[in-house]
Amino acid sequence: ALESCWSCPQDEWSHGGQASCWKKAVVYLFWSEPTSVVLIMLTLVGMALTVSVTALYVKHIDTPIGKAAGGPIFYCHMASLLGSFASVFLFVGEPTGWKCKLRWPAFGVSFTLCLASILAKCVRILAAFATPVGRPTKLQTSLYLIVLGILPTLQCIICFLWLLLDSPGVRRSYPRKADYLVIECFNETGIGFSFSMGYLCALAFCCLTAAIKTHSLPKIFSDSQGISLMMVTFFAVWLSVMPALESGKERMVDMVAVVSILLSSYSGLAFLFFQRCYVMLFRPHRNTTEWIKKTTYAYCQKVASKANLIIQLDRSTTTTDMSA
Repeated sequence: ALESCWSCPQDEWSHGGQASCWKKAVVYLFWSEPTSVVLIMLTLVGMALTVSVTALYVKHIDTPIGKAAGGPIFYCHMASLLGSFASVFLFVGEPTGWKCKLRWPAFGVSFTLCLASILAKCVRILAAFATPVGRPTKLQTSLYLIVLGILPTLQCIICFLWLLLDSPGVRRSYPRKADYLVIECFNETGIGFSFSMGYLCALAFCCLTAAIKTHSLPKIFSDSQGISLMMVTFFAVWLSVMPALESGKERMVDMVAVVSILLSSYSGLAFLFFQRCYVMLFRPHRNTTEWIKKTTYAYCQKVASKANLIIQLDRSTTTTDMSA
């Protein structure tokens, strides 16, 4: 009798001419992989540093640097960085339906709160220094709270519509003639992802613009250099990894996504807080009221001399016009 052949089930494989089938290996970013272990360690270190920075600021809350942190703005910033670091855990391990739906929105909302905190602090500082005579108006003093509330809410709306209209999901992919199958998230980098990341890029550009505007203010109040470095890092990272995220190779996509999230989160922590932490720990004389008065007085002298120069130039121009 002639032997009849049949195909193995989709999740099994066999060499040609053999009568047995074997289960295909499952491919995704395992927790136990060396790469995953390194990424998780970096994530835990980042979260520990965020908590340590928060504790240090709370300890020095009555000092000028502690007061200049912005109170609720600072705590929102720290909470957003913790959320951003924590979103890494959604990219490691076997993909599931809820993981695929939540991982990018979790990062998007967390990092939006981070950028909103930076922008709110810049708005608060600019409002304080934009009123040369008298006190800022009630709108100016509360504008930073509006920024802190509305901007993350808009990202939440974008992510809600994304999940409602074009939600990501989990699937099993079976490459042809391969002895493995891939468990992956699909529909993650569609139009919803584009709107979410586009919104983040728009906020990052606004933060960069605000940093430029606060560049001339006293260093104790302005984080312009740190903000600029953070935004440049953000744009460099995400613009360079977009092609990899669109490649469709799931394990590569997950690793690239995690590295990008870590770089963005670490930049938001290091560029904005490490220098201030160094001052609080090792240069306490720069964290005193006397030092702040000295730097503020130097700033006021600089502004006054510049204004006097402009007045002198205007007068000389007027004199020249009259003589003509």
